[in-house]
Amino acid sequence: MLKRMFSIGGSALALSLTVLIGGGCSKSGSTGPSGGGAGLVVTVTGKVVGVNGQAVGGVPVSVPGKPSTNSDAGGNFSIANVTTPYDISVVDAANKEALVYKGLTRTDPTLLFFGSSPGTGHTGSISGKISGGEFTPNQPATDVTNVAFASAATNGYASTAANGTFGAINLSWYGPTATTGSLYAIQFTAGAGGLPVASGYKGYGVRSGIAVNDGSTLTNQFDTLQSVTTNQFTGTVTVPSGYTLGFKAVYARVSQSAVIDLFAEINANASMSYYAPGIPGATLMLEAYATKAGGGTAVFWKTGLATAATGVSITLVAPPEVSLPVNAATGVDTTVTFSWTAMTGGVHLVVFEGAGSTPTYFVLTSGTSATIPNMKPFGLGLPASTSYSWFVYGFGPFGSVDAAAGSAGFVTGLLGVPVAATGDVYNGESATRTFTTAP
Repeated sequence: MLKRMFSIGGSALALSLTVLIGGGCSKSGSTGPSGGGAGLVVTVTGKVVGVNGQAVGGVPVSVPGKPSTNSDAGGNFSIANVTTPYDISVVDAANKEALVYKGLTRTDPTLLFFGSSPGTGHTGSISGKISGGEFTPNQPATDVTNVAFASAATNGYASTAANGTFGAINLSWYGPTATTGSLYAIQFTAGAGGLPVASGYKGYGVRSGIAVNDGSTLTNQFDTLQSVTTNQFTGTVTVPSGYTLGFKAVYARVSQSAVIDLFAEINANASMSYYAPGIPGATLMLEAYATKAGGGTAVFWKTGLATAATGVSITLVAPPEVSLPVNAATGVDTTVTFSWTAMTGGVHLVVFEGAGSTPTYFVLTSGTSATIPNMKPFGLGLPASTSYSWFVYGFGPFGSVDAAAGSAGFVTGLLGVPVAATGDVYNGESATRTFTTAP
């Protein structure tokens, strides 16, 4: 289910997929980024993709008042004579899930298929040893050396043992059966709480041109550390009212596809004064995560920071807060309105989730209210007298559902740290409420 899949905020040390934010505008009837304003008649020509970004064929796609169509083998579909703005749904009958996009005007939406990771997946692993720096042959007990492999298709992470060896970095990707990337390593002396100390960075290394083939296990891979300077940056974190800061994490971006995990500070201290490696051309990415008693999380990634930046300010955006119906409501059907507060600068994904084999419904909207979609024509009608839960995610920055239906799909910004983010990214989750459907 979505809630377990996303793990918003997650571990400060877990990096994963990229974030690519679509959007823009074009004239009605075109196949450009969007379809223009309201009241226009257009042909919607879009694509269905799985959570791994690969095309999904044979999926029912529907616009109210129009015959349902199925995506072809490439995930493509076309629906003519659609009046903007329009709603569109994609149905995963096998996993009993349905997702509705509300109020689109763009003519080329990318629709997400939650229950599928289509295509042929590839795997490989890398292990080896880091040398140089303070490995003489072992590094001091206070030193930490983090390792990363990154290519355009995949990335993975590890830490070394005292002698510089690192175990398997397990990689997975889709597309071509081979991927070529670089091995990165950073070493620093850690003080209280595992944070780098002044003049603490002892070495940085990168080895490029490492090819990983599907099914391959690369051993004895190496990287040699060279000297690196230590910089200091400072700043503060502001959290929404009622929220408590949980952790701050710091990463070094050394290329568009490569991010090295540095360290995390797990406390509610709003001030930051950290040491960072002065890697030429590198920038910092900061993550801040906060929670609210009774439910609710907020997370913010600030990108593109100089390693010696001062006065950095991170302000977490308040996530949606559920309003109505009240908790444990009864007699709920597809006419009952659910409401919540808005996440500033974001869109909302409402999740109606039952236990076991009951259908799950998702609604993506820029608004602050929705009803449970009527998916009975697709065999996913709302079951009677059944316990459900509901909650709302917010994602930003998305100016509209049109932007969230861009070519990368809105979900890619939530599956871990946004490795390829070119700007600030944030999301959040409301508390969860329950209800029982009508008899």
